[in-house]
Amino acid sequence: MSVRGWLALLLLGLAGCVVRAATYQAEVQRAQGLSQQLEQSEEGIRDREQRIRDLEKVRETLRLEHGSLSEERIILINQLEDLREGNKALRSEVDQERKVRMSREAEIAEIAGTYQNLVEHLEGELESGQLEIHRLRGRLQVRALDQILFGSGSTSIKAEGREVLGKVAAQLKNLSGHRIRVEGHTDSLPISKPRYPSNWELSGARAAVVVRFLVDQGLDPRQLSAAGFGPYQPIADNATRKGRARNRRIEIVLLPDATD
Repeated sequence: MSVRGWLALLLLGLAGCVVRAATYQAEVQRAQGLSQQLEQSEEGIRDREQRIRDLEKVRETLRLEHGSLSEERIILINQLEDLREGNKALRSEVDQERKVRMSREAEIAEIAGTYQNLVEHLEGELESGQLEIHRLRGRLQVRALDQILFGSGSTSIKAEGREVLGKVAAQLKNLSGHRIRVEGHTDSLPISKPRYPSNWELSGARAAVVVRFLVDQGLDPRQLSAAGFGPYQPIADNATRKGRARNRRIEIVLLPDATD
């Protein structure tokens, strides 16, 4: 082969080396680019994974807060229900108190009306001091001295006493929601009779006689009771004649009905 031929082959070989070197360099650069892209992708994945973890933490925090808020909401609802029940109970108590007050006011008005009627119908007896009418603490008390009702040591009602008790009965028989207690009282001077061995028996017997008279006048016997106190609840000094006269008495007491 000629020198020119060898030169041609040599040039062709060199040209092939140049092409292969250029291709290699391009592949290297491509590989480097792919490596950089891979690193960037992995970094992006790590960022996303970290963001996911952060979001998981936020979600857990929100879940716990939601649970706490739910518990607080339940507590508040329960407290609200308790307040509603308490308010209902309080309203019921207020309504009941209002009813009691209205009933009490009606009772006081009735007592006041009866007091006024008694005063008007028994003016003469009140002026003479033989009869007293007292109104206090929702009670009405008619006090009759025994000189207008009974003779000494007797349980028979005088004609004058019947007239007075008749006037009292006329005002009492229309009352409702009250009990009427008739009380007998004596002075401290001892008494000794076969029928009444002491003032206990005498005071109780006089009270019972007045109760029977009031029933005869139309009062409901279920409202009435009799009690004898003897000399043990004086309203005046038993050491004087005047005081003993005041202590010998019958008291008709109006009391609120315990069943109301």
